[in-house]
Amino acid sequence: MTVAHDLDALQSRTLFCLWTGHEAMSDDRLRALWTIFRNTGCAVAFLNRETLGDWVKPEHPLHPAWPHLSATHKADYLRCYLMHHYGGGYTDIKTTSKTWGTFFDQLAQSDKLALGYQELPNGVAPIEGPLGDELRRDYADLIGLCAFIFRKGTPLTAAWLQRTEALLDRKLPELRRHPAIHPLDRQGILLPDGTPSPYPLKWTELLGDIFHPLIYEFRDQIIQAPIQPAFTRYR
Repeated sequence: MTVAHDLDALQSRTLFCLWTGHEAMSDDRLRALWTIFRNTGCAVAFLNRETLGDWVKPEHPLHPAWPHLSATHKADYLRCYLMHHYGGGYTDIKTTSKTWGTFFDQLAQSDKLALGYQELPNGVAPIEGPLGDELRRDYADLIGLCAFIFRKGTPLTAAWLQRTEALLDRKLPELRRHPAIHPLDRQGILLPDGTPSPYPLKWTELLGDIFHPLIYEFRDQIIQAPIQPAFTRYR
C-alpha cells in the first residue's frame, strides 16, 4: 500500500518534483528546489530513489524498463505515470517565483484536462516529417514540458501513458542489453572512450516526441497560463 494511494493531487494542490539519479544536486539545483518549496504555495512531493516507492501503485507497477533508463528518461516516464495516476502539478527543478494557487484554481474551475505554459518556438520536439513541420509551425498551440497541471485518469493522460509504455515495450530488449550508463545517456552520444553510446533511446523520444503530438490532438482541452519556471542557471 502506498502512502499516497488515493491522493487526488489536483484537489490537494500537490506539486511533484523529481530527482531520480544517484548523483548529488548541484548548488544551483538546491537553490531552485528551495524556491519551489518557498514560492509556489503548494504541498510539494519530492520524489527521489528513497521516496519513489511510496507513489508506485501496487496494481500499476513501474514499467519493466525502469531499471535500465537514464535518470533523465526516468524523470520523463515518471511525470507521465504520476499525472495519469494522481494528477496535480509537476515542475522541473528550476527556479520559480510563481504562486501556483491561481493555476490550480483555473484548471479546477474549468472542464479542461490540463494547464501549462505556451511552448517556446525552439522547444518543440525534433519530430521528422509533416507532423513535425506542423507542430513547429503551430507551436503556440502546445504547452511546454517543464511545468504543468493535469487532471488524473483522463483520456489524455491514459493515451500519454499508453504511448509511453508501448515505446518502452518495443525498446525493452535493447534496454536490457544496453542500459544507461550515466544520467544524460542517449542514443549516439559519445562515451568517454570516444565510441557512440549503444543506449537505444533518443533524447526526446520518451517525452517530447510523445507529449507534443498528443497535446496538439487535445489542444482544445488545454489551458495556457504563465506557469513556467526560469530556464537559466539550473544545472
